Amino acid sequence: MTHYLTFLIFLVLLLASGNGIAKTLPDIYDGARTRLTQLYQNDPDQIKRKVKAVNHWLQGPASLQLVALPSNTANGEDEYEIGVFLPFRSPQGRALDKQQSELTQRFSKAREQRFSLLASGLFREALWRRVMAQTELEGLKKKQKWIDSLDVTIQKLSQNGELGRATLLRWEQEKLSHQLTLSQAKIALNNAKQRYREIAGTQDLPDSPQETVIPNIDNAIQTHPELTLLLLSQQQLNLNYDFADQSLAPWTLGIIARQLKGPAGNNNLLGVSVNIPLTGSDTTSVNDYALWRDASNALNGSLATTYARIQQQLSETTATYEYTKEAEKVLSKQVTLGEEIAALYLKQADSLPKVVWLEQLLSQQDTILALEKMKVRRAEAASKLNQIAGVAL
Repeated sequence: MTHYLTFLIFLVLLLASGNGIAKTLPDIYDGARTRLTQLYQNDPDQIKRKVKAVNHWLQGPASLQLVALPSNTANGEDEYEIGVFLPFRSPQGRALDKQQSELTQRFSKAREQRFSLLASGLFREALWRRVMAQTELEGLKKKQKWIDSLDVTIQKLSQNGELGRATLLRWEQEKLSHQLTLSQAKIALNNAKQRYREIAGTQDLPDSPQETVIPNIDNAIQTHPELTLLLLSQQQLNLNYDFADQSLAPWTLGIIARQLKGPAGNNNLLGVSVNIPLTGSDTTSVNDYALWRDASNALNGSLATTYARIQQQLSETTATYEYTKEAEKVLSKQVTLGEEIAALYLKQADSLPKVVWLEQLLSQQDTILALEKMKVRRAEAASKLNQIAGVAL
């Protein structure tokens, strides 16, 4: 059954793609991702939002100090001083800077993964919408050929008086209904093709769009890009709180040149000064703590809500996936039984009302189309499970 499903979807894609060279799913997705990057004007691969400081060692810009103290006495000394002061990061501050740099890189990677997942979701939705529309149209075209073929037999039976008017009217009703359904399917396919081209930038379809549901899907959720970004935001919040600690005040190194001018001559001095704040650890203000606590609670709430939403979506889609597998088996059996019933009705053609025979044939055609669509729905559900789990193409 799996091989038949693969062949069916491949046939639909082959008919839709024309005579072009078959492309793989990753090939077309790469083109779609590049196109979406341009549309959304967001290229995570080129994000350059790294924290830039004056220097890895400096906490801020250097300062220049000029001092002039002229004497107002005859034998006094004039004093002139120039000093350059450099605010150096404390050892604790440099350790936090390193953590910030690493966290920034992880943020950049997580944003790229989230964008890849977004692009995958848009591409998957457009792809399966088109495959389903193409499958339905191809099935309706096959039914149209069957209708045209059976119509010859129906008209002969009617002309020979072997078919009641009610049955003939039922048949004409079915033909009109099918024409309307066929027109709607053509419109749906055109819309699906337009949407697919908007996303992928091409009308080419992958030679095999089917995806295998990843194993241990519950474990995969733990690394979902949305959850990862929330966890990183929590780490960033904690780091910001650490940066607010007053004990991280800079150590200031001063280089001082001084000249003393007096009656005895000039006295030139050169020296250094070191200013180390004498603060204890954990000197964050109460206000900073309150802000951190509120933001932390909000992030924890968002994390719990996001995780619950993903779990619910996963549960619903898993149920749909299991249903499609069961429905495919049931519809396959119904098609087999329908063929047997049609054969039995044909043997009883003389005693059986023609309307019963006709309704069975129509029902059989609808069941065949439903089976083909259910196979596509199962493949689509597998793709959606991967999307919910945070697995990009």
